[in-house]
Order: sequence, then structure tokens, then C-alpha cells
Amino acid sequence: MKGILFSILLFFAFSIKAQVLQRSQGFPADPVTALSWCEDTLYIGTQGSGVFVLVEQRILPSRRFKEFSRSTIYKFQDCEPVASGTLQAYPITASSPDGTTYTAEDGSLRIQFSDEGARVDERPSGIWHFPDLQMSPYERGLTFLRNGSELSAYAEGELIDVFLVKGLIFDIASTPFGLLLSTEAGLYRWEKGWQLRYEGLPIFAFDGPDVRTPLGAIGLKKLLDGNWSMSDFSTPTERIPAPAPYFDVDTIGNTFYGFGPNGLEVFDSTGALFTITSARGLPTIGPGSYDVALRDENLFVATPKGLWVFSNEGKPNDLRDLGILFWQNGLRVNSFDDLETSPTTIGFTALQRKLSAGEVHGRYRLNEGAWASFSVGERVILERPAPQNYTLEIQTSTRLDYTQGMNAIYSFTVRAPWYKRIWPWVLIALGGASILLFRQRKTKLRLEEQLKLQERLADAELASKRLQMNPHFLFNALDAISNFIFKNQPKDAVKYMGKLAKMMRLTLDSSRSEAMVLADEMELIKQYLDLCELRYGSFEVKWELQEGIDTFDHYVPPMLVQPIVENAVQHALRPVMAKGQVAELHLRITQNENWLSISVEDNGPGMPNEITSSGSHGLAIIDERLDLLSKKHGQRFEKRVEVLSKSNSSAGTCVSLIIPSDFGH
Repeated sequence: MKGILFSILLFFAFSIKAQVLQRSQGFPADPVTALSWCEDTLYIGTQGSGVFVLVEQRILPSRRFKEFSRSTIYKFQDCEPVASGTLQAYPITASSPDGTTYTAEDGSLRIQFSDEGARVDERPSGIWHFPDLQMSPYERGLTFLRNGSELSAYAEGELIDVFLVKGLIFDIASTPFGLLLSTEAGLYRWEKGWQLRYEGLPIFAFDGPDVRTPLGAIGLKKLLDGNWSMSDFSTPTERIPAPAPYFDVDTIGNTFYGFGPNGLEVFDSTGALFTITSARGLPTIGPGSYDVALRDENLFVATPKGLWVFSNEGKPNDLRDLGILFWQNGLRVNSFDDLETSPTTIGFTALQRKLSAGEVHGRYRLNEGAWASFSVGERVILERPAPQNYTLEIQTSTRLDYTQGMNAIYSFTVRAPWYKRIWPWVLIALGGASILLFRQRKTKLRLEEQLKLQERLADAELASKRLQMNPHFLFNALDAISNFIFKNQPKDAVKYMGKLAKMMRLTLDSSRSEAMVLADEMELIKQYLDLCELRYGSFEVKWELQEGIDTFDHYVPPMLVQPIVENAVQHALRPVMAKGQVAELHLRITQNENWLSISVEDNGPGMPNEITSSGSHGLAIIDERLDLLSKKHGQRFEKRVEVLSKSNSSAGTCVSLIIPSDFGH
């Protein structure tokens, strides 16, 4: 008997586990008369109560074929029920494209999923596979399958031997003495079939060079030679137990198969892959010896309760048609797009069409956080979700590593009450700030108007002071001219009037603005000093200009330096000249980063005489102008007076004007 390895055994399945739907799952009271898989749905025809449909493992009346609700359905043709013909006899079957079989019998609907296992043999079973035998003609390996006391041998997928053993089969191993089989009846060696090699002390298991016997552990060579004594036996070493929680672990390549209380768990170095439980036909796992073999994409599982085979390497079926129900405060909603403000609870239910006999696993996470498991079909509740934006990811799979399955992603927002949101308070704050700014601006405008009025008043007052300076100077000039005429000096009077006219033009030009170029101010002072020399006689004048000062780049208040010079001539130089001494006037202009200093220094009698002099009214006007300029421009305009001790007869005075460097710019 030949054929593909193990495939022939599929035709001799003793029992098949299947899911059965009965009255509690909605199976109709009237007999089922027709089944049809159409448009991804199973339709069920009945005798006298129309058409039913299978939805999520429950049988419900069909809304699509509501007009047939009191009809007898004989068959389905092109997805439409037929209400005439001949009734079919049980069992009535239909299959889906994925291989799931639906069988209707009297009072039940049996669902056979394609990933359920078939029981090949009910006797205790075992599998031994030797792929690397150096034994002609079996270089490509041998596989032995035990069912009870029957041991079958396969080479390259063909059945080559069936050996009936008397008693129990203990173990098979490849040893230096060949391929050996240990049974209750003796030790056999493979030589194109099993040949008896040794009778005597039973061998329970092969452990490398040693074997286990009822008397203890002993070397295989010594046992086969027969030259042994009781002292040659030792206590057998404890076998390495299977890692918890497994009773036994078998290996195929890099994949491990762990038999434990939860069934057969398949895993590799990366973690668990999938499970095979009693839902897929495997019996309850208890302590014992278990084996697996993989041939032609069929996974064979040998257990103390029998031999099972699973197609597609034992992998569960893929999933499809994931549906999500949404909940808010315990009520169904269409989606999370329009959630109420600050809901108490939100939740979802994942509905997965079951195409596998195995368990469907589910997990979800929020905003790429940690995954949390949930049961498919059961409601997942999130209590008092915090107001923010969310991304909900849902995955379902029959595999524990979720490499295959269904995914769903939903984005939604939980909104807080308006008084807990930031934007209303931002708007309120902006509104309050706008009102405050409006009031401040209004106050600022009012203050600016007051300042402008004060500036106009200050300008008017400064103009008034300048006008007071002009008559003061003009009176002195007219007095000098009259003095020339009185002394019968007409040439001097004419010359004086010419210089006075030039000086008056400069004075008139400067009176039209509040700032005057320093060069013009110096020219005005020179003209004035020329007039003084015509009237009072010669005196020494010295100008000192700090290097780097551009006289056309600096501005000074008009008619501010001239009164100081005039005061020095009248109250300092003239008394010195009256004593027949040399009168000296020193004008110095310096600057630093912030200030421009104009100093007028004389060698007169000193400050006391100047203060008590009746002609010092000009200095008082200067003080008032400097005070007004300081208030208007918010900068310090200052006059400094310093007494210089030069000799016992002449002390001298230095009057300095301190003006901001950026004045007039």
C-alpha cells in the first residue's frame, strides 16, 4: 500500500468535532429543507416558515426574503429561493469558498470548519522521524508512526512496512548499532523491516550511549554483549522536564510545539504564534508523551488518546468581515464622530465572522499606547475618557502574534464642557484685554493731546523767551550806535550798523526754528564779538573746537550761547579793560558719547560781581529756557557755572551749556 505520507489516513477518520447550532441558537422549529452559500452568506430554507440566514453564529429570519415567510423552500437557484419542487432528504449540505461545510439534520445545523482536525486513530500514538539516516536505500530518511501496537514505516512519503508488535512499544533510536526498536517483547533492528536483535531485559528508553531498564541505566553495548552484572547498573539521571507550563515539548526546525493544559501552543524564538485547542478537535492535554510531524502541509499530532491531523500546517483560518459597534453612555451610536460633551462612558464591540474553529483573539490601543486584550463579541467600556483627540486601533486574529487578521482604525475627539476648554477662556481673556487696551489707548490719546497742548504752550513760552532775548540784545546795540553818533564817529556807526544788520539776519533765521546748526551759532557769536570790539575796544578771543566735531552735524537751541557771551563781555571783560589789563575770552566746544558742551570762559573779576550786576537778566532767561527744554524733550539741558582762581586780582568765570548730542536730529 503506497501513497503520499499520512494523506491516506485522512480517509479513515473515526470522528470529527464540529460546531452544532440548535434551538438555543435560533434553529427554526420547522424542518430545514434547503441550504445555499450565496453572496458570502448561508441561507437556510424551511418547510412552512420561509428563509433564515446565519449571522454571527446565530440563525435569524431573513429580511431580504421576507415575502417567503410562510412558504416552503425546496431549493435555492441563483441565490433565489424556489417554492416548488421535491423536498431533499437529510443530510443537506452546503460549503463556503473557504472550505467550511454546513450540514443540516433533524433539529440541528452542524458547522465543520476547514481548520478543524480529523482524528485518524483513537489508539495511543507516537511519531519518530529520522531525516538524516546514513542507511541505504533510506538516505532521505524514515518515519515511523505508532497506533496502539501497530507500527507503520514510511520512506519518501510511501508506506513500506506495517509491523504488529506483541505488547508495548517503548522507544525507537538511531544508535551505533543501527536503527533500534525497543518493545515489551524485545529489541529489534531495522534491516528493510524489523528483525529481532535481543530478547531479555526490556529497554524503556534510549538515552544516548545508555539505555533505561527496570534495573536502572546501563551502557547499550554492554547490555547487547550480555557480559554485565548488577554492579553495572546505575540510577538513571532525571530527564530534563519540559518547561512550564508544558507537559511535553516537540520541535520541528525552528518551531516549538508545547503541550499544556491550554492545548497545543505553537511558538518560536519571537513568541507565541497560535494555539490548537479542543475547539479544533484536539483532546484535553494531560501528562504524557506527545509528538508532532509535518508532511505535505499536514500537521500530525500524536497523543496518548490518539492521532490527529490538521491541514495547512495546523494554522487557523484567516479572518474577514470585521464589524464594530459603538456605544456611548450605554446606548448604541452610529460612530464616535458626534460624541456628546464629556461622555460618562464610551465603548465598542468587535463582531468577527467566524471562519475558524479556533478562538479569535482581540486587542486594542489608544493613541499608540500599550495594547490591551479583549474578547471578541463582548463590549469594551472606557470610563470617563479625558477630553482630547484619540486614535483607536483594533486588531482581531486567530494567531497570537497578530501577523494575520483584521485591523480597524478610528479617530475621534472627546470634548470637554465649554468652561473646561481653553479657547473660551482665551477668548474671554482676549476680550478683557481688548477692552483694557481700548481704555488704555483712549487714556493715552487723551494724555497725548494734553502733552501736545503742553508742547505748544512750551513752544510759545520758548518763543516768548527768545523774543525777550532779541529786544535785550537790540537795546544794547542801539545804545552803542547812539554812543558812536554822540561821539561824532559816523564811520564806526555805519560799520557797526552793517555788522548789526548781518547779525540780525542770522538772528531772524534762527528764530523760525527751535534748533540751530552749531556752525551758524558760532558765526552769530563772531559777529557779535566784532560789534563788541567796535564799541568797547579790542580783547583776546580764543576758539577751541575738539577734534572730530562736525559743526554742521550738531544743533543747539538758538540765542542760547550769545547771551552768555554778552554777559561775559559786559560783566567780565569790560571791568578788566577798564583797569588797563588784557581781557581774554575763551570759547571751548567738546563732546562725548551723550553730551555736547559749549563753555565760555573769561578772566573777569568773578561770580559775585556778575550775580549782583543789573545786566544779568539774560542768564535768568537762559535758566528758564533750559528748564522748558528739559521738560519738553525729556532730556537734561543744563547750565554750569564755575569760578576760576587765576590770580589775586582776577578770578575768572566759566559758564558751560550741556546739551544732548542728538538734539535737533
